[in-house]
Amino acid sequence: MGNKKRGYDWEDKIVKILIKKGWKALRLGSPSVHLPDVVAVKDEQNTIVAIEAKASRDDKIYVPLDEITRLFDFLEIFGAYKNKEAVLAIKFLKVKGKKMTEEFYRLKCIPEKGLYFARNTKVKNRCLLKW
Repeated sequence: MGNKKRGYDWEDKIVKILIKKGWKALRLGSPSVHLPDVVAVKDEQNTIVAIEAKASRDDKIYVPLDEITRLFDFLEIFGAYKNKEAVLAIKFLKVKGKKMTEEFYRLKCIPEKGLYFARNTKVKNRCLLKW
């Protein structure tokens, strides 16, 4: 399976998870449009969430700083929402001898540089909280 297909499948799964939990959610399109991968809203909570999704068969995933920054830039457009959250959705795919893991992190600030995530390790960064 190619990288684009892997990414699309992960984004699609995120949308389905959110809809099942009562959110209105959709994919925003290709990376070339410089938007988050997924956006979700919950009107009764006055909340909007912008999500950057990453999936890999490798043991590490890197999220570049510009992709993190664009989540915050995107959320600034939506001043009517009281609650705004930038989220990283990280998925390490199942490979021989290794289990699949899915993790969601809320960004409470913009880090100084891009972030690395490693399979089966705790992420230590002052900007991240489990979502």
